[in-house]
Amino acid sequence: MSVGADTADAPSVAEASIAAVRDTVARFPERYLIAYTPQDIRRAQREGKLALELNFQGTGPLAGSVQQVAHFHRLGVRHMGLVWNDQNLAGSSATRGVDRGLSAYGRQLVREMNRVGIVVDGAHASYRTTMDAMSICEAPFIVSHTNVHALAPAYKNLRDDQIDACAATGGVIGISGLGSYLDDLEATPQALFRQIDYVAQRVGSQHVGLGLDFVTDAPAFWKLVAANPQIWPGADGASMPESKFFQPEGIGPLRRLLLDAGYSEHDVAGIFGANWLRICDRCWK
Repeated sequence: MSVGADTADAPSVAEASIAAVRDTVARFPERYLIAYTPQDIRRAQREGKLALELNFQGTGPLAGSVQQVAHFHRLGVRHMGLVWNDQNLAGSSATRGVDRGLSAYGRQLVREMNRVGIVVDGAHASYRTTMDAMSICEAPFIVSHTNVHALAPAYKNLRDDQIDACAATGGVIGISGLGSYLDDLEATPQALFRQIDYVAQRVGSQHVGLGLDFVTDAPAFWKLVAANPQIWPGADGASMPESKFFQPEGIGPLRRLLLDAGYSEHDVAGIFGANWLRICDRCWK
């Protein structure tokens, strides 16, 4: 659950979001728990609850302070995207601007996140920013929601060498379910399968998972996109094409496609969640 983004660069805004999540969990303890440790996730599975992992989309809430990393770790944040849809103090965005890569401050952030036990996420980051970050990251690196550039050449999608570099850290790539970044605006199970299979065939099924980026109110999302074309541009500067989102009901058919293609039950369990849990086991402190 995102509790901070580059659009709000005051730590107090993120702190208020965390407090609101805690309040909701306290009111509905039979439904939710906050995942501070991998054991919390496993407990949620046993008890039939939804485990909420707190994260930032962009490091804006740190307000330029490396010391805030440990502060937000103490408040429960367990993974941070380096940037969102515009460049920030940490590095460049895949969306727009010159790709200057990871800044000196961004390098400090990566090292501090590794130290305290926060997962480093390259979603939305530029090519150079991700490659720079992966070259110094001492823990598994993730790209929580993205797709494959070779199949769908969108600006946020990963090139083959980025996929290779992420896997070399022991990391995981989460496949997004937004049709605009797939090779199918309908966001079908077949489209998700092609993306998963590409990554799995290239670097192994242990390095791919689901990062669906699911939106419950699609009309509201597309209104936001239309009002902010500079944040959500399409390929080659064109308007971002409106598409569907992969629906939860597609998980069953996607599972069948994977099994029919020869993936084992163990492989599928990894893709559907166990690979992410492995990242938590290796990174969280």
